[in-house]
Amino acid sequence: MHLKSKLFILFFSLILNECFKEIKNDLKPKVLDNLVTLAKVYGIVKYFHPSDEAYHLDWDIFAIYAAEEVLKCEHQEEFISLLDSLFITIMPSLQSNILEAKETNSQIYWQHKGVSFGMKNSTGTYLSKRIISNGTEDTISSRPYLGETITIPLSKTKVFSIPIALPYGKTGTLPTAGSIGIKQLKQKLRDSPIDETSLAYRLGNIINTYNVFEHFFPYFDIIQINWEEELKKALIRSYKDQSKFDHIVTLEKFTAPLRDGHIIVNEIGGENEFYSPPISWEWIENKLIITKVLNDSLPIKIGDEVTKINGETAKNYFKEMQTRISASTKGWLNYQSEIKALEGQMKSKLEISVNRKKLELTRNKDPYDRSEKFNPYQKLDNNIHYLNLTLLDSLTVAYLLPELENANGIICDARGYPSNGQLKLIRHLMKKGDTAKAWLRIPKITFPNQRKITAHHVYNWNNWMQPLSPYLGDKEVVFITNGRAISYAESLLSFVKGYRLATIIGETTAGTNGNFNDFILPGNIIIKWTGMEVVQLDGTPLHGVGIEPDIRVEKTIRGIIEQRDEFLDEAIKIIHQKD
Repeated sequence: MHLKSKLFILFFSLILNECFKEIKNDLKPKVLDNLVTLAKVYGIVKYFHPSDEAYHLDWDIFAIYAAEEVLKCEHQEEFISLLDSLFITIMPSLQSNILEAKETNSQIYWQHKGVSFGMKNSTGTYLSKRIISNGTEDTISSRPYLGETITIPLSKTKVFSIPIALPYGKTGTLPTAGSIGIKQLKQKLRDSPIDETSLAYRLGNIINTYNVFEHFFPYFDIIQINWEEELKKALIRSYKDQSKFDHIVTLEKFTAPLRDGHIIVNEIGGENEFYSPPISWEWIENKLIITKVLNDSLPIKIGDEVTKINGETAKNYFKEMQTRISASTKGWLNYQSEIKALEGQMKSKLEISVNRKKLELTRNKDPYDRSEKFNPYQKLDNNIHYLNLTLLDSLTVAYLLPELENANGIICDARGYPSNGQLKLIRHLMKKGDTAKAWLRIPKITFPNQRKITAHHVYNWNNWMQPLSPYLGDKEVVFITNGRAISYAESLLSFVKGYRLATIIGETTAGTNGNFNDFILPGNIIIKWTGMEVVQLDGTPLHGVGIEPDIRVEKTIRGIIEQRDEFLDEAIKIIHQKD
């Protein structure tokens, strides 16, 4: 054969080989379907199959191990067989008819108040427990019956059946797998080192995360997303990730559509500590404006517009950044993205374009050290008193009560996160006690996929929210708020709004309230999220809505340049108008 022909064949073979590698590295549709099926089986068995074997399993490592085994399957029949082999020791009922266990009349099933199983904190607000019942007494109105199963299709003719109630005998759940089988599985998991660079590690974490929200996130009816489609996107992205940082970004993008302002994805004690350059910026009048300069040597000033970031337009840079942020309202989305867009590793560079000039900034400060330098307390003209609820403690407020009792007006600044003691301040504005019912709700969950939720653990603050003397509600009172007001701040503002205790001015709040829950994935990645449903005092939605101000106020570029607090100016104006 001619040398040129040989070289051509060799070259063509190399090209084909590279193409084949590329195809093998892609997530084929059937493999994607199998990973989705694994995710569904994993979550239901973990949270709803009540066997002792499942209860004591290391589910975090199992997710990674199972994903790795699925990746090895070349044919569908091989995958179906694998599911049986993966779960047979966790679900002994796969090889036995559970209704044949005649030795007991008792049965066991899962009951979740929110969820604590697999969470960082296993006790407290949220609680998961297995309930042993003889079938006559129950703590909930809807529970699974013995023999009830959840089926997941595997093919046109085959399904995977998962019992969600089991017989319970003297030695525990029935039937049993035998000590040898479960010991071998646990040993296999212990012998499986976590490789944070592996594809299986990333897929396992995605599967784990999917199921926490699939079964326990309380706001799917409001946000209206296809969570299974989001799972598929996250699995596909995992194939392209090259580092742990990429993996964390994928987890952020995965959870962002949940629109939960409490969601934070972070590595505990990792190397990805974030710093920012000595500036702050905000979107004002649809422009990215410098609002703070902490280094006098920088050739920029407050009020300058940033047009480009690292070569991209500011809008495009933020558009990508905001795909990593879970936020219910525009205010919280802007606030978080304004911080995240500045973040990077210590001494890393950020290039911005200002005044048609490129400027390279060095990241060297804490990005969350951005608190406005407001006074915690100030007595203004015309006997108007300003209280910063984030900076003031309850003892100082108590000390100021005689002054406030004689005030002509009171301005309460709730731009941020008020200290816990500010609950008492709200009570000084109330003439009558709180009568709102059931605005804090934790679902009782006994079925997968949030089916058949017929009851909630409900709470209110009736016992706490009773009037206190002196009564300050006869003053002109104005509350200032913005998109940074989240969670506890929104609880306080719900009372102000619901009982019309004051005029609220500013921007819509973050639209996220309720005790957060959290779980830790392998690799020390922690994810925080909202574990309960919280509504406004009249029962209308708060999540994704927030507290709307009575009078809207927004910052202007002119106000920034003049370094005026336009929110405070408006509050003073309102009080003067009502004198």
